[in-house]
Amino acid sequence: MQIEKSELARKIDKLKSVVPKSSNIAALQGICVCGDKMIAGNGEMTVKAKIGALEGESFIIPAKAFDLIKNLPEGEISITENQKNVITIKTGKIKNSYQSFPAESYPYSAEHTPEGGGKAQIPATELKGAMAHVLYAIPQKSTNTTMTALYLEAKEGKLNYVGLDGHVLAWDQQEFEGDFSMLLPRSAVEKLLALEMGEDVSIEYDKSCAIFRSDEYEVYTRLVEGKYYPYANMFNSFSTETRVKRRELLDAITRAKLCTDEKTPTKFEIEKDSLKLSIKDSTADYSEIVQLYDEMEKLVIGFNSSLVLETLKAFDADDIVLRFGGSSVPMIVKAGNMQAVVLPVKLRGV
Repeated sequence: MQIEKSELARKIDKLKSVVPKSSNIAALQGICVCGDKMIAGNGEMTVKAKIGALEGESFIIPAKAFDLIKNLPEGEISITENQKNVITIKTGKIKNSYQSFPAESYPYSAEHTPEGGGKAQIPATELKGAMAHVLYAIPQKSTNTTMTALYLEAKEGKLNYVGLDGHVLAWDQQEFEGDFSMLLPRSAVEKLLALEMGEDVSIEYDKSCAIFRSDEYEVYTRLVEGKYYPYANMFNSFSTETRVKRRELLDAITRAKLCTDEKTPTKFEIEKDSLKLSIKDSTADYSEIVQLYDEMEKLVIGFNSSLVLETLKAFDADDIVLRFGGSSVPMIVKAGNMQAVVLPVKLRGV
């Protein structure tokens, strides 16, 4: 195999996070080169990357070779394999060999094809943009496995992207004609966001798995099983709203958070067109006033400052709408097609 170091290193960088550190199947602890594709898999997810025609060559690059390839000088490199599955990497005056595994022992070189499901096509910028907006609301771990997934639901002319962790809910929408739903693991969402997916992404899916394809990459993932929370119900019963500059509110909460303990809630005191943010504990007594566009009735409510910050960072808009229903009711943050729910926390002495 003859290939430019920059291309090989770039593709390894995109695939290596899928390679398990340990596995009962030894061949999985490397990236399989099979014809014009490089393949990495771990049993739950498989990622394939195109690298150009290689006339049927097939071998495995073991994980311990990844760092060497990354640090080789620019230029063409050669990778060969002998009959004992030892691969040799050469470029210029540099040469090193690694014991590898038989390519035929790699379990994910064959195509994965969902059966009896459906297909969809979505512009890559729309897909990745919406996924990025709601990712922060999807926990890494949860006793409720459906919460560890992004809920992708197409209905009534909309494609809904939803993330929920019990304290915050993020929901983005796009125009879309079709009808399907799936629970996409957080790990698959993170991988799709890390890849250059070109102009359009085609999706093939059934009840248990889905494949996301672009010109350069293919991501196969198992889907999370279960019934998702009725998220739309969280956006009812909000009696009043105002607007604010997103950056001003984000910066103010950031400053307040720097002055005190992580667990101390931020107090929102709203009166007319003024929002006073304050955090008080044994070491700090911080306050700052943020101007609102619209007047509201007086309201005092507390929030976890980290959750509010992550929510504000997920939005792109300059101005956002804040909706309230009382001191014990979640706050809605909205701009364009995206909205989020942030649950309040109890304030001491209130």
